[in-house]
Amino acid sequence: MRLGFSLILLLYTLLNWLVGRQILDLLKVNKIAFWVVFIILAYSPLVTRLGWVKFLNLFGNYWMVFFYYAVLVAFLGLFIKNTPFIVGCYVLIFIAIIYGVVHAKEIKLQPYEIVIPKKASDLHVVMLADIHIDSAKGSNYVDKMVQDINALQPDLVLLAGDTFDDRDITTLKKQKETLKAIRAKYGVYGVLGNHEYYSGNLDEMVKTFQEANIKILRDEVVEAAGVYLVGREDAHKKTRKSLKELMHTVNLEKPIILLDHQPVTLEEARENGVDLQLSGHTHRGQFFPNQLITKRIYEIDYGYLAKGDLQVIVSSGYGTWGPPVRIGTQSEIVDIKMKFTQ
Repeated sequence: MRLGFSLILLLYTLLNWLVGRQILDLLKVNKIAFWVVFIILAYSPLVTRLGWVKFLNLFGNYWMVFFYYAVLVAFLGLFIKNTPFIVGCYVLIFIAIIYGVVHAKEIKLQPYEIVIPKKASDLHVVMLADIHIDSAKGSNYVDKMVQDINALQPDLVLLAGDTFDDRDITTLKKQKETLKAIRAKYGVYGVLGNHEYYSGNLDEMVKTFQEANIKILRDEVVEAAGVYLVGREDAHKKTRKSLKELMHTVNLEKPIILLDHQPVTLEEARENGVDLQLSGHTHRGQFFPNQLITKRIYEIDYGYLAKGDLQVIVSSGYGTWGPPVRIGTQSEIVDIKMKFTQ
């Protein structure tokens, strides 16, 4: 583990040196002053995620996406010795980031009509994934989200994980009353994502969600609105229960909706009689060309998939992780009209 981290850190350092050297050649400024500023920016993502120097968090978020594209330009610069071309590439990076920041705030309503051949009353379900509430988000971020949800007048609200993403639990506690204002006829349910485990305040977080009238399902099954809701622990938790164990008391003649943060083990869901799986996690890569990678990693990284009797919806997420940037992907609320045909 330590060796792997050390190798990644070494590679990251070498790539930053390559980028820094290229930018210094273009700017032709004082070397010492440049490298001091550059090193602070380059390592700001790391130090802020370790809980150090929190005021650098904003710089760290933007640096991640800048660095991602700047590495490509730095490698181009090894073969293309054309200064105007390289400068133009960096200008394009800044334009792309500005566009991505604006675009990430544009929340799309993504509708689905799902038909399940079982007996129940039709349902209007609103699902959100990857909200990533943290201290870097604006003060009105959660307010707007709640307004967006309530405007749809859902029967049921389902949160598919990574709702909260901050080591400072006070960030969530400040939003408790706002979250409590979500209106849904049959309530608000959710599961945990991988980032909620990383935060280091899991028990207090779950308690805060409960106080906000959000029921977090941790390897649990409940009945709501005439359907079973099955909520799994995140897939990275190796001790989570199998679906067979989790669903041993479930009546398979009733509709079964599975909340599983990561769109994995789809075959397990199909084999155990799940009708609809709702997931997030992928962000659909968040910014180009990462969606080409997520598309290869997951059987479905975004959208709708029918797999035998199982139907799967994967959301690209309401919010963003790290850089508040979306390029080639869309922030969304999933609006599901569920019809039952028996």
